[in-house]
Amino acid sequence: MSLPELGIPILIGAGGFAALLLFTVIAKKFLYICKPNHVLIFSGRRHRLPDGTTRGFRVIFGGRGWRVPFIEEVHRMSLNLMEVRIATRNAYSKGAIALNVDAIANVKLSSDPGHIGNAIERFLGRDPAEIALVAKETLEGHVRGVLATMTPEEINEDRLKFAEELKRESEEDLEKLGIHLDTLKIQHVADEASYLDSIGRGAIARVIKEAEMAESDGE
Repeated sequence: MSLPELGIPILIGAGGFAALLLFTVIAKKFLYICKPNHVLIFSGRRHRLPDGTTRGFRVIFGGRGWRVPFIEEVHRMSLNLMEVRIATRNAYSKGAIALNVDAIANVKLSSDPGHIGNAIERFLGRDPAEIALVAKETLEGHVRGVLATMTPEEINEDRLKFAEELKRESEEDLEKLGIHLDTLKIQHVADEASYLDSIGRGAIARVIKEAEMAESDGE
């Protein structure tokens, strides 16, 4: 094979390598990979949503997306859980008894396409601790609202109902913020007047009395 004939494959190979190298450089600079626990926000262009409205960004949950050079910027937001400790003091129940409530909630930025825009508008660039604080203040406000609708006896006997009512009452406000309440657990409910303790002692006394009566009837 002559030298000119040998040069053609070499040129083709060099051209292919150069093209591959160029593609790698472009991909590294403009291709963004989104992890499952993150959301990517591409801002700089207006996008039309299925309902006909428009907004100045697009989002990607997982997968990958290309950034348009010179036009778009890309930001990441974490979808990881944030632990929020709720400590409400002297909140009045339906029976006008002031209660202290301790609870723990796990919240995260919503991964619902219909609500993530609310989170982006309010929290893009904010520290997760600031987001958790907003969620905490929102939930603590609703704790007082729910307590006002329930008697101390109801709260003491059915804390699961109390937690479910709190989740239901806070859902709309959290959606407006783009925050999702993942779990909520009521850890402790007490009052400074020991009203709940007296309820518990009364219930125990009734159980003991009923057991004694049943035993005497069986003799």
